[in-house]
Amino acid sequence: MKENRGDEQLVRRMIADDREAFDLLMESYYPRTLRMAYLISGSYADSEDIVQETFIQVYLNRRRIREPQYFERWLYKTLTREAWRICRRSKKEQPVEEVFGENTPSAASVPEEVMRNARDRELYQAVGRLPAKQRTAVVLYYFNGMTTKEIASVMGCLEGTVKSRLYTARTQLKQVLESEQQMLGEEAAL
Repeated sequence: MKENRGDEQLVRRMIADDREAFDLLMESYYPRTLRMAYLISGSYADSEDIVQETFIQVYLNRRRIREPQYFERWLYKTLTREAWRICRRSKKEQPVEEVFGENTPSAASVPEEVMRNARDRELYQAVGRLPAKQRTAVVLYYFNGMTTKEIASVMGCLEGTVKSRLYTARTQLKQVLESEQQMLGEEAAL
């Protein structure tokens, strides 16, 4: 993950209470953070809450940023922790509409790059069934292009733990996708 020099200047301005700089940073990072939040949470409504709460935390804690050049890493760390918190809350407070499928977001409301075709949907659904920390590692590694070292920093764990989570996630994803392919092959044969 390459840090953007222009972002560093905006972060410095934001730290100095420049509201316009904060707005520009939010505008710049909003699509990526929304996609990441959606991929971690599996819920469009929760992903919007996650991103909103993340940017609130960014603004409230802007003076704690000691290394503006690593803002993106700090932002993703904040987002990841907020996503885990909201995911835990959502498990406890699942709305009746979601249980019965009446409030499922339409394909138009889901970030379009996630749902490009049927194969992407299958992969996304399989990723969505992973435990939250494995799912987060997969999202950061494959969708955000972060290294295992960067992910370890964001997730607050050892690099070996990230590698283990990625390995376990890949194994589970392979099994799920192979069984779905097998089922599709059997249906086609009928």
